[in-house]
Amino acid sequence: MTMDLLPIRLSHLLSHSGVGALVRGPEGLVIVQDIRNWTDRGGRPAGKPIPYVERVRSALGISQELREPPIAKEVKSGLVEGTCLPVTRFPFWMRCPDQICGALHYRPWRKQATDEPICAVCKRRPKLEQVSWVLADSRGFLSDVDWRYMTHQNARDPKQAHCQVRDQLSLVDQGYERRRLRCDDCGAQNRFDGDERVGFGLNHVQPWSKENATATPEGVRVESAQVLQINDTRVYSAVAETVVVIPPESRVRKGTVVDLLYRNTEDRSKVDSARNDLAKRRELRTLATKHRCSTQEIEDALNEIRNGYPLYGTNFTAGLLQESEFRAFLDSPVDQRSDEDLVTQDRTVAWRELGANDRFDGKLRAAMAGVDRLVQVDRLKAIKVFRGFKRLGCDLVPPDLVGKSDWLPAISLYGEGIFLALNEVQIAKWEENKAVRHRLECLHPRFAQSGRDAPNPLSARFMLLHTLSHLLIRQLEFEGGYPAASLSERIYCSMAPIRMAGILIWVAVPDIAGSLGGLAELAEPNRFVGILSRALEHSRWCSLDPVCSEHEGQGPGLLNRAACHACALVPEPACDYGNTLLDRGFVKGDQSSGLPSFFGPDLP
Repeated sequence: MTMDLLPIRLSHLLSHSGVGALVRGPEGLVIVQDIRNWTDRGGRPAGKPIPYVERVRSALGISQELREPPIAKEVKSGLVEGTCLPVTRFPFWMRCPDQICGALHYRPWRKQATDEPICAVCKRRPKLEQVSWVLADSRGFLSDVDWRYMTHQNARDPKQAHCQVRDQLSLVDQGYERRRLRCDDCGAQNRFDGDERVGFGLNHVQPWSKENATATPEGVRVESAQVLQINDTRVYSAVAETVVVIPPESRVRKGTVVDLLYRNTEDRSKVDSARNDLAKRRELRTLATKHRCSTQEIEDALNEIRNGYPLYGTNFTAGLLQESEFRAFLDSPVDQRSDEDLVTQDRTVAWRELGANDRFDGKLRAAMAGVDRLVQVDRLKAIKVFRGFKRLGCDLVPPDLVGKSDWLPAISLYGEGIFLALNEVQIAKWEENKAVRHRLECLHPRFAQSGRDAPNPLSARFMLLHTLSHLLIRQLEFEGGYPAASLSERIYCSMAPIRMAGILIWVAVPDIAGSLGGLAELAEPNRFVGILSRALEHSRWCSLDPVCSEHEGQGPGLLNRAACHACALVPEPACDYGNTLLDRGFVKGDQSSGLPSFFGPDLP
């Protein structure tokens, strides 16, 4: 068999193509192996450490080091430079596409020593196709469907019940999503619908791993496994978290001696491990030559690192992630440099002056008054950390499967955006309205039944912020030229320990330090006022009204009210909440029920 290279984007590697995910390659489906196998020839982690992420780790409550996934490049045909991520061809079973034959073959590429095995049963000898079903367990395990068991589970006689044949099975399509399994040896037959629940009796946890699964002793079946199509979203869902890099780590002095030594722990360890003063001075001179500076500069930089560079004793409390980011966007330092990882321009003064302009009517001025702060984010860096994956939406499986690795995969994202904060006095007054509270109370039972833990608690201000975010994303797609799927939202909503009501709409990609500025420029007040005005105008009408506006519950878990594909939903990558918890009613209001619009001039 040949070894093919399958290119995967870094952003995909930490999402739908991460550890444990099925990825379609040139010769079929493969599954990505865990990070214990992401090593160089010496068995060491092949990815580079990501510097200046102490606040990120602290905010996420993780102790592991953050490393980039290893990157390999094909320099010549068949010649690869770097470390490739290992994958395993899976599912192991292949099927004859002939409608009459349908023969099942186990790992036929090994028997035929080819990447494109053919059916040895049919006279036509067609190319085999991988089966499109797998067996997923709520504990995160994944396996082939036990086709012998599925064929014989309704055996009618002892011969069929005790049949051990594995290589004379067939899966035949009978039309209208009907399929039938048969054993050509004993004659057993069984209907296959593709959505059965069966036991998970294998003694290894993942297709590439041979470790025993202690929760499932050999020979014992656990009735928790589900037969699923390979493209079913329940087969795999990545769990990743994204953190914006803020001061002081966003303001590090890149390229300086202290920066170079901070990034290179090996250089620092040589000085620290020197046996005597003579050996220490020798190491200092070596480093001074290497970094083209004086030994005094090396000593000063090492002392600065020992004193706590770059945080200098600043502590970040786990869980207060959004609060610190919210404050960072509201504070634009006057001495910020263009090469920092967070560069902002506060447009609030110009925004308020524009809002007092008499050329706008009262409704628009009232809407503008609802936005208290407007910030242009010219440069932004975020760290995306892969925490693991789930199957059937249940137990989290860590990237190394066993939870003992001292590092986690992560990538740096660079981009730009627009940040706005709503008027806190106005929103506090609005959310106390009886009609607002009543409309929210209808969603509380469904939200509790959904089992979601974020946002916690569900509030009217979150519904308002989230819906406004979607309306702005749809409008920015139209006016800014950015596909909505490339945009991301970040909702800052809290009542304690500080009150927050903010939205960050941003675009970021891995491995590109900089941006074109197209999205950030739309935060210029004269341009953003038109975007806001048209987004609010579109909230008042939907092509599916009055059905959409009067809906009591729609979408997954009935967690949306007045929100559908025609008015408020955005592509899945752009929404952190699965296109749920949306309601245009909170934005546009409803005179018939006395529900006020937050942006209306008649707010009581």
